[in-house]
Amino acid sequence: MKRRLFVILISIVTLLVSLCGCGEDSADYSDYKKQMENFFESVTKLDEQMNDLNPEDDNSVEDLFILLDELEEQFKYFADIEVPDAYKVTESLADESYEYMKEANEYFRQSFSENSYNEFTLEAAYECYSRANKRMHYVIDIIHGKLPEDENVTFE
Repeated sequence: MKRRLFVILISIVTLLVSLCGCGEDSADYSDYKKQMENFFESVTKLDEQMNDLNPEDDNSVEDLFILLDELEEQFKYFADIEVPDAYKVTESLADESYEYMKEANEYFRQSFSENSYNEFTLEAAYECYSRANKRMHYVIDIIHGKLPEDENVTFE
């Protein structure tokens, strides 16, 4: 009888501990999800603003630089988000994404420095920008339970 009571008590304690742990994970995930949603909304808004720029406007290059600075800040925010254990694989992708966005911003500035145009640094900027966005989309896929589909992505 005592053994049975002991087993039941151990079972209850184990259940309570596991439920408390699930609550923390849910709270962590909820916070993570909210931060990610904020990031995606900000990036979408900045993308729309960039697409709305008029290249004929005298201030378009300066306006683009302002938006690129804001975009780089958002990607830094993305890289700094605390990632729950279940999504730790996305942490390095977010870090890489930020590094590529930072490089893209530098190359964009070099492309249009001192009212000149450099096609080669513009290509490099676009490549870095594409890599940053690709990694961001990998994170989106992983969060939604999908494996990224790309010939350069391998899983062990």
